[in-house]
Amino acid sequence: MDKKRIAINMTAQLLAFAVNMLLGFILVPVIDRMIPNAYGFTDIANKFVLAAQIVVSALNTMASRFITVQIHRNDREEANQYFSSVFFANIMMALVFMLPAMFVVVYLGHIFQIPAEASLPDIQMLFFFIFLNFLISITTSVFGVAPFSKDRLELSSIATILGEVIRLTVLFVSYFFFRPYLWYVGCASVASTVIQAIVNVYFTRKLLPDMKIQRSYFRWGKVKELVSLGAWNSVTRLGQLLQDGLRTSIANIMISPAAMTTISISNQVPTVISNLMATMAGVFNPQMTIAYAKEDMDRLLEIVRSANRIVVFVISIPIAFMTVFGRTFLQLWIGGTQDPEVLYLLMMLNAGTMFVSASVQVLYHVFLIMKKVKMTSVVVLTSGVLTVGTVFILLKTTNLGVYAIAGVSSFYLILQDLLFAPMYAAHCLKVKWYTFYGDILLELVSICILCLVILPFQIFVKIDGWITLFAVGIVAGILALLVNFFIVLRRGEREMVLEQVKNKIHR
Repeated sequence: MDKKRIAINMTAQLLAFAVNMLLGFILVPVIDRMIPNAYGFTDIANKFVLAAQIVVSALNTMASRFITVQIHRNDREEANQYFSSVFFANIMMALVFMLPAMFVVVYLGHIFQIPAEASLPDIQMLFFFIFLNFLISITTSVFGVAPFSKDRLELSSIATILGEVIRLTVLFVSYFFFRPYLWYVGCASVASTVIQAIVNVYFTRKLLPDMKIQRSYFRWGKVKELVSLGAWNSVTRLGQLLQDGLRTSIANIMISPAAMTTISISNQVPTVISNLMATMAGVFNPQMTIAYAKEDMDRLLEIVRSANRIVVFVISIPIAFMTVFGRTFLQLWIGGTQDPEVLYLLMMLNAGTMFVSASVQVLYHVFLIMKKVKMTSVVVLTSGVLTVGTVFILLKTTNLGVYAIAGVSSFYLILQDLLFAPMYAAHCLKVKWYTFYGDILLELVSICILCLVILPFQIFVKIDGWITLFAVGIVAGILALLVNFFIVLRRGEREMVLEQVKNKIHR
C-alpha cells in the first residue's frame, strides 16, 4: 500500500468533506428559522434524485472500475471506448429523465403536503434546480474518472472545495441580501456542480491526454457490458433507497410536514458521519482497483485490512462524540425550533448502524471491484423491502410514529453489516469466514472506551455555548485520537500517521 499517497488523498478528501459539512450545519438552522417546516423538502428532492440514480448507476458505477483497469493494463483503445461510450450514454439518459422531472415539478402540490408557512412555487423551483443539478452531474460524471484512475484523489478534492466555495457564496448573497426562498439551495447546487465539472474536465486533459470524447469510440457493446453488470448495483441502490431514503417522504405522507422536517434534521449528524465514512473508504478505492487490475490479491487484502482499521480509527471518534455530546450540540444548534430530546433520540436511532458499519464499509467496495455484486444486491434489496414493510405495519398498528421510521432502518442495516458483509467479503477474498469480525469488535471496543474517556467532560464541564463546546471538543478530541492511536492502529498504520504529522511540522 502506498502510504504517502493514501495520506495525501485522505487529507485532501477530509478537507473537502469538512468544507461541505460546515456549510450544511450553518445552512440547516438558518433555513429552518426563515422558512419553518419546509427544509425537509430539500431532502425529499434529493431522494427523487437518488431514485433516478438507481437507473443511472447501472452504467456509471462500474465506469471508473473498467476505465481504470484498462488504463493500468495499457489498453488505451479499450479505455477510450469505455470513456466515450459512458459520456454519450449519459447524455441520452439525461434527455430521457427530463420528462418525469418536469412532471414531478408541475404536480408537486398533488404529491406532498405543503405546509401553510411555505410557498408551492418556491418548493417547485427548488425541485427544478435540484433536478437540473442532477442532469448536469450525470452528463459530466465521466470526467471524474481521471483523478481516480491515477490515484490523485486530492485533485477531486480541489474540485469539490472550489464548488463548495461557489455554493457558499451563492447562498450567502441570496439569504443575506434578498428575500429568503428555499430554491436558493438548488440554484447554489447547480453553480457548484458546473464549477466542479469545468475543473474535472481540466484535470482529465492533464492526467489523461490520450482520453478523447469521440463518436467513433462509442460502442453499444460497452454500454451493454457496463449495464449488464451495473444493473445489479442499481438493485443495490434501490435497496438502499428503501432502507433509509424514504424516511422523509413517509413522514410527510403518513404523519405530517412537521414530522418530515424533524426526521430530516435529526438525520443531519448521522448523514455527516456516514458521508465521512464513505469518503474515507473511497480513498482506498484507486489502490484497491489497481491491485486487482494487476492481479495482486495479497496486496488487495493488505489494503482492505489497513483500510478497515484506519476508517475505524477516525470514525469511532465522531460516533463517540455524537453519543456523549449529541444532546448538548442539538440544543445549541437548533435552539427552540425543535425539541432537542426528541431529536437526540431520533439521531441515535438513525446512527445505530454506524456502531458496526465503519469496520465493514470498505468491504462493499471489494464486491464492486471484484464484480461480486449479485449477492450484495439481493441482500440489500431484501433488507430494504423488509424495512419499508415493517415501517408501514408499525405506523398503522402502533403509536411509535417517527421513532419507527428511524429505528427500523437501523435494525435491518445492523443485521446486514453483521451477518452478510464480513462473511461474503471473506468468501470473495478466499480467507477464513471470521477474518473481518475482529475489525467489528475493534470498532465497538473503540467507541465504548472513547465514550468513557470523554464522558467526564460532559459531566463536569458546564457547556453553555459554542465556544465552550468547541474548547471541550478540541481537548477531548486530542485525547480520543491518542487513545485510538494505540487501540486501533497497527505498527504500519501508526508509522504512516506519524510520518504525516512529522512532515506537517517540518513544513
